[in-house]
Amino acid sequence: MGLALSCAAVTAQTSPSYRGADLRTRNFANANLRGADLSGANLTGVDLTNADLRDADLREAYLMDARARHANFANAQLGNADLARADLRDANFEGANLTLANLQSAQLQRARLLRTLAYGVNFKRAQLDAANLSEAHLSGSDLSQASLQGAILRKAELGSAGPGQQGPNAALLIGANLNEADLSDANLISVQMQEGSLEAAILRNALLRSANLSWTRSRGADFSGAGMAWVTAYGADMRSARFDRADLSMAQLEGADFTGAQFGAARLDMASMNQCTLTGAVFTGASTRRLSLNATKGPLPSFAEKK
Repeated sequence: MGLALSCAAVTAQTSPSYRGADLRTRNFANANLRGADLSGANLTGVDLTNADLRDADLREAYLMDARARHANFANAQLGNADLARADLRDANFEGANLTLANLQSAQLQRARLLRTLAYGVNFKRAQLDAANLSEAHLSGSDLSQASLQGAILRKAELGSAGPGQQGPNAALLIGANLNEADLSDANLISVQMQEGSLEAAILRNALLRSANLSWTRSRGADFSGAGMAWVTAYGADMRSARFDRADLSMAQLEGADFTGAQFGAARLDMASMNQCTLTGAVFTGASTRRLSLNATKGPLPSFAEKK
């Protein structure tokens, strides 16, 4: 029994505590900080390259300008932490809690953020190219002007619970770069994406009800099967985009360019496509009941409306 207690004591001591400490002069590159208490600690500009921070407590810690490439933050607690401008390229945050953290202008290229809790996070101007955010909870976060080129956001939660429903606010993606990103099956209900870029992005079966895609550059994007009722997309560039089987009921699409777009078996009931460019667009099997087409530009395509 005595031996067992001694072993337990040694095990308990293996997780260091730096709670509230000023660690700006320390070097933690390659350090084992698994389970460490770093809550409220000042790690501004510290080198955490390759550090093991799994299960660590970094709540309200200061990590501005920290260098943490390839660091492992899996299942760590980072609520309200400040990681502005931190170098987090190739870091692992899988299962971590980042709620209300500040990651403005952080470098997160190729980072793993699968299943992270990231409600209300400041990702403004963050670099998230090729990052994996599958199943991440990002509702209420601000990703304005962030770069997510080639990022994976399959089944990610960025939207609200829906109009009139209790739940978090939708994420902001105003001016964000989502070129070639994979947003399949993602929740984007009421998300604000104005002036963003979604060229060649994959949004198959995504929920985009009441989202705002106005003035986005979405050339070649795949919205097949997406729920897009009440979507707003004024002046958007949707050339060669695919909307097969998508629900665009009551969508406001005025002035958008749908040259060469595919609407096979899509629902466009009571949608507005006034002043849109529809040259070469295909509507085979689409439902177009009460579709508004006033002052449409280019030759009007033939509609074989689905009955």
